[in-house]
Formats: sequence, C-alpha cells, structure tokens
Amino acid sequence: MMVPSVESALDTIVGRVTTLEHASGAGRIFELFVMTNLARGLQDAGFTVWLQRSNGTEILPSDSDRRFIQRGGAPTGVSPASAGPDNASVIGFRWRRRPKWEIWNGIQFGGRSGASHEIDIAIVPASVGAALRTAGGVPVGRPRVAIECKDVEATGSLDEMRAFLARLYDVTLLHAHHRHMTYPAPRALHPGSPNEAKHRAIVTYWQENRRTKNIIARRTGFVSGTVPLADYHRIEPHQNISVGSSTVNDLVASVAEWAQRNV
Repeated sequence: MMVPSVESALDTIVGRVTTLEHASGAGRIFELFVMTNLARGLQDAGFTVWLQRSNGTEILPSDSDRRFIQRGGAPTGVSPASAGPDNASVIGFRWRRRPKWEIWNGIQFGGRSGASHEIDIAIVPASVGAALRTAGGVPVGRPRVAIECKDVEATGSLDEMRAFLARLYDVTLLHAHHRHMTYPAPRALHPGSPNEAKHRAIVTYWQENRRTKNIIARRTGFVSGTVPLADYHRIEPHQNISVGSSTVNDLVASVAEWAQRNV
C-alpha cells in the first residue's frame, strides 16, 4: 500500500503522472513513504514544493522524462551534476521568498571523527546541495532536520535511540570546533553555512539539539524507557507510521511548523 501512496504524492507535487524508480531492500519504500508524505504536507501547508533530478534540474509537468529515482545500493554522498540525471532525485521546497531547501534520502554526512553517517531523510539548505553537485561528495556536519526511519517489527529500544544520538553528536559542528579543525565551505553545515545567524551552530549540543529537528519515525512503537532520553535530547519519537494513519499527519505537521519558523 505504501508504493501507491508514494506515487500519488509525487504526482500531486508535479501536477502530472510521474514514474517512480524505488530501491529494493528493507525499509527503503518506508523511507520514501515518509519523505513524500512530508513533501506533500509541506505543499498543503503553503510551501512551494518541486521534484528535482540529481543534476539539479527541476522535473516539470511538461517534461517527457518525469522519473523520480531513489538511491540504491550502499549509502553515498551527493552525485555530481556532471554524472547526469540518473542518480538519486531530491525534493526541493521554499517558504514564500525565503531561501530554497532540499530533502535528501539516504545521504551520508561526514562527522568530526572522519566517519560518515547515513541520515535516512535530511533537510539541508539548497546552497549546500548546489555546492556539492559541482563535483560531488559527502556533506560535512549536521542537517537542520534529520529523520531516522525504522520499518521493523521490533519495538524501538533505548539502544536504537542512543545510536541515533551518537550519529548526531559526531556530525554536529560547534563554534569551538573551528579553532582546531578546518571544514570546506559552503558544503559544510557549520557556522556561516548558510550565512544567517539562525542557521549557525552555537555553543553546546544541548542548544543545537533544540535548534534543529530530530525525529525517529517507526512503523511500530517504542519502549517506555526511551522517553527520558528523547525528551532531554529533543528527539521526537513518531510511532505506528502507516498509510492513512493520523501519526503520519502528526509528523508532517511537526516538520511543517518547524520549517515555517526556521527555514
């Protein structure tokens, strides 16, 4: 049932029937379901939303090629525009006349340790996407919205939330880190990228966790022991996500409200 829902959302955004090329593997269609419902929800909330090929061009209703492609295989960075339009598509959006943003699926983000961490669904400034597409590569730092998707039968555990927290910790670049580490701009998501005060990382992780949007979206639920950890570190647990569920609407509304204030 999720594939028709994804296709319907894509058709609504483009205004004409699109072709979906989704990846095989556990949880991949669930990620697309969350991603596309989020995009359609942003559109319903008054955002301008569009589909975008991997080379940065918009998918228009008048185009003969209206494919939306989900990245397959092992997690990677952003493909260069020179590689053409046949790599992973993204979703773009904009609130009124403010800067453009992009929604990515399955992109790796570089951390301070040098390790790379896959974020299932990430929202980043379009300026970062454009910079990366010049030559391709892995963005360094933390997306402004990070969503971990779990399409599993088992209930979400404390260890699952700890793992997500550890990932966010490593990709968070604070002001103090710039004294001893060098990051490339504008592809790095750090103070000054983009060059607006509200997007600059600040002093502590506690503060940065409250200035970003961090979500675990699960097809099933969470154990009760995850609540204190999630509350303190501002990780939103969204559970029982399925086609037609009110919980999908709750997740979309939460992100749309955050985006209206922060993008």
